[in-house]
Amino acid sequence: MPAILDYLELWDTLENVQLLENQPDQHLWTPESSGTYSARSAYARFFVGSSGFEPYKRLWKSWAPLRCKIFLWLAMLNRCWTADRLARRGLQHPDKCLLCDQEEETVQHILTSCVFARQVWTTVLGRVGLQHLAPTLEFDTFKDWWRWAARRAPKAARKGMNSLLILTAWSIWKMRNRCMFDGCQPAARPVLQEIHEQANLWKLAGAKALGELLP
Repeated sequence: MPAILDYLELWDTLENVQLLENQPDQHLWTPESSGTYSARSAYARFFVGSSGFEPYKRLWKSWAPLRCKIFLWLAMLNRCWTADRLARRGLQHPDKCLLCDQEEETVQHILTSCVFARQVWTTVLGRVGLQHLAPTLEFDTFKDWWRWAARRAPKAARKGMNSLLILTAWSIWKMRNRCMFDGCQPAARPVLQEIHEQANLWKLAGAKALGELLP
């Protein structure tokens, strides 16, 4: 049956096609308007129908260790094992955010709207003169805030700021995990100290744009 349906579909497609005598055949590559094959357009065809990931340039082209990028990629896709995800699977989970003890814990809350996180963001961005770009309660997701902040940051500071945001998000997440697994109490000072120390190491490892932002 499938073969018959394919045959009938092909019949309908070719029904109005007329072949011209004495005309050589031509190979046309339809993904290109010129009809000429290109590796770029062939590669793009592999992703037809796939879901896009809008902040991929800001994430993957920024200087940061790969594990930090992978964490933030998972966070923006809501794939981190926070309380909301654990609850959906019937697993043990904290009742409230471990950093602020005020709201339900989600990875978007931890990185964006949590009182503790916003304190860290304001301090970190304030050190580079970008405190006006710190997240506020109007942003529901880290991805939305990052896009907003990147568009409003000075062009010369964007690459360095992107690396700094990845580092800060990673450090906030590590503090959450210390509270979760080691019984630590949330404190901004050790997070800020860790960001300062790691930023210096990142600069030595080759984060030039971060070095320009944090001389």
